[in-house]
Amino acid sequence: MLPLTENSSALRSKQILSTALLLFVFGGTGCWEQASVEWWPQMKWQKAVQAFEVNDYQDRVALFSPPEGTVPVGWGDVAIPSILTTAEQEALVNPQKATLVSLKNGETLFNVNCVACHGPTGAGDGPIAAPNGPIAGVLPIGPGSPLGFNLAANLSDGHIYTTISIGRGRMPNYKRISPDGRWDIVNYLRDLAGQGGQ
Repeated sequence: MLPLTENSSALRSKQILSTALLLFVFGGTGCWEQASVEWWPQMKWQKAVQAFEVNDYQDRVALFSPPEGTVPVGWGDVAIPSILTTAEQEALVNPQKATLVSLKNGETLFNVNCVACHGPTGAGDGPIAAPNGPIAGVLPIGPGSPLGFNLAANLSDGHIYTTISIGRGRMPNYKRISPDGRWDIVNYLRDLAGQGGQ
C-alpha cells in the first residue's frame, strides 16, 4: 500500500464530505415526508373542497356572512332601486353635481364597465356588440349612434341610475359600482351627449 500523500489525503477528505452531504440530503427527506398534520401540515395534504361538495366548512361560511338587511358602510341612506316603484325610480334626483371630479370618475367607470357593449361614445357599437360581436341590439346611450338617436337623452337621471343599479332587459346590474359612482356615470352620459349634468 502506498503512503498517503497530501493530494490523496485531500481527496479522501472530499470523498468523506461528499458522502456525508449525500447522506444528509437523501436521508433528510425521510423526515420531511413524516411531518405530522397537526404539527407541520403541508399544502399537498390540506383538505380540499371540490365544487358542489358538502363539506365541514359550510356552516362556518354563514358565520362570516353579514346579517340580513345590512348595508355597506356609507350606503345606509341610499335608496334601494329594486324596492321602488317605476314612478319612484324615475323621480330619483341626482345628488352628485357635475363637477370635473364627478365627470372624470364617471368617464373612468364608463370605460371600465360600459364600453364593452355601448362603445366609447355610447353609440351601442362596443367590441362585443353586433355586427362584430355576439350581442345584437345594444341600445345607444350616447351620441354617434348609427341609428341616429340617443336613448339616454330622453330618460330621467333616476331611470339611468336604476338601470345601472338593477339592470333592465338583457343588461345586467352593476350594483358593484358604488351609488356615487353610478351617479357619476349619469353625469358623464349627460356630458357626453352635450346635456350637461342635471
